[in-house]
This record gives sequence, C-alpha cells and structure tokens, in this order.
Amino acid sequence: MDNARIRLHYLNMNAARQQVPSYRLYRERTGEAGDFWLHCETILERTARHNYEIAPHRHESLFQLFLVSSGRGEMLETDGACDFRAPCVLFIPHNAVHGFRFARDIDGIVVTALADRLEAVSAGDVQIAAFASRTRVIPLSEARGSPPADALRTIANEMVNPAPGRLALLEALMAQAVVGLARIHLEQNPHGVRSHGRNARRIDELAALIGVHYREHRPAAFYAERLGVTPTHLNRIAREETGLTVQAMVTRRIMEAARRDLVFSTSSIQNIAYSLGFADAAYFNRFFRREMGATPGAYRDAERARLAL
Repeated sequence: MDNARIRLHYLNMNAARQQVPSYRLYRERTGEAGDFWLHCETILERTARHNYEIAPHRHESLFQLFLVSSGRGEMLETDGACDFRAPCVLFIPHNAVHGFRFARDIDGIVVTALADRLEAVSAGDVQIAAFASRTRVIPLSEARGSPPADALRTIANEMVNPAPGRLALLEALMAQAVVGLARIHLEQNPHGVRSHGRNARRIDELAALIGVHYREHRPAAFYAERLGVTPTHLNRIAREETGLTVQAMVTRRIMEAARRDLVFSTSSIQNIAYSLGFADAAYFNRFFRREMGATPGAYRDAERARLAL
C-alpha cells in the first residue's frame, strides 16, 4: 500500500475516534474575554508540542485559518494529502477531517472561530458558501500586502492588544479574511467564477435592506418596491444568485439572530422574541420549531451543552 493510501486509511479509521478540541462557552466559568468565540496563536505554539505533526481530527463547531508566512508542510484530508508552501492560507471548515505534517521552519498564525461566524459571512452568496464548504490551500502572491493576510495579522494583534471597539472590529476582520480568501480562490480558478452584473448588485442591495428591516417581517413586495422591480422578478433573481426566495432570505436572517441570541446572550426567550419582531413568545416558538425542528429552549440547552465543556 503506497503512502497516500496509508494516509487515507489512517484518516478513515481514526477520525471518528479523535478527541474534538473545544472552547468553553461561558466566560464567567473560564475567565475568557467577551471575544471567546475567537482564538489566535502561532502555528509554532500549536505544532512544536506535537513534534510538528497533528493527527487527523475534526472540529465539530469551529473553523480555522492558518496563515503560513514561512516554511512548508503537508495537509492530510479524507481524500489524500496536499502539499503547501508559504506564503499561503489553509482554510479548514467545521467538521472537516484534517491533519498536518509541518517542516521545522514553519511559521505563521492560526485563527480559530465558532462556525456560526462562517455561516453568517457565507449566507446569501452561493460562491462564498461554495468556497467555505471544504478545505482549501490558497496560495498568496507574497507574504505581506495581501488583504486577507493583513486581516488575520490584525486579528492576532487585536487579541493581544485590546482597544475600544475590539469586538466589532474582530467581526469585520473575520468577514474580510474569509471573503478575501474566497475572491483570491475564484481568481485563481476562473472556471468557477459567475458573472457579477446588475442582478448581483440588486441582491447585495436586497441583503442590505433585509439587514435593516428583517425585524419588521416585511413581505417580498416591500423589498421589491424599494428596488424598483416586481416581487416575481426579485424572487427570480434571488433564487438565481442565492438559491433562496426573498422570504427565505428574510427567514434565514431572523434565524441567524435568534440562534445567536439564544446561545450567546442571557436574555429570556420572551425578550428575544420581542426583539425579533414577534408579537408573542408562542408565535416565536412555533416559527423557530418549524425552521429548526426544536423549540428555542431546547435549542439553547443543546447548543450550550455542545459548545461548553
């Protein structure tokens, strides 16, 4: 059996038994800061303690970005192994089985974040979502001067040098890094690039409008009127660009906010329902259960138990 097949066999046999690294959710129990959804360290910190090899594993609720500024290595996946060399970024979505063999000259940073941040960035754009669906090795033209690399370095700096507006900036920097990497990947693989014309701009405008009005539970006609098109036409281009109807886009935005508030805030379910524009908690419960298959209370308990040690 050749080396590639041995690695693949090792991945398949052992991935299910790997202990999944996790971060505690509640800062009052761990002393973590308000940005507990995000963690940053150097590649050397993570790898040297494991003799520059990390066995195949998966992160059920986390995704990672490895900014490799020097050195080289090998990333193991379920379908084989992939060599990489600096400068590059390794993108690892949540639940993807992966492992590493690093050369001794490896250097760079690792940014790890909760998977819901990745879902929020990729929501509403089928190309970003497709990019974020699997592991990637994204070569960079140079170690410095790349916007995604700069965003990751700024994240690392913000993590050790807190300043006013830190949390808002970290959210924006993560979006910049992911979107920037997706754009580089699409430029390097032009066969996967779709045209960005008038319809794409309209969907960008629609997403912005939904961000402002989703708590008002407006119908498609409301958004169509503001964009100067018919509801039928708006739904058609929404399906073409995102795979969703306008109403489904609104629902998804409501659910993103609901899920985040349920897991990361201490607000009561009734207050969350009111904040999202529902007339009462009972209606919110029915709406949430229809979309998630569980009540808000059950979802909150399950997600907190899953994310917390």
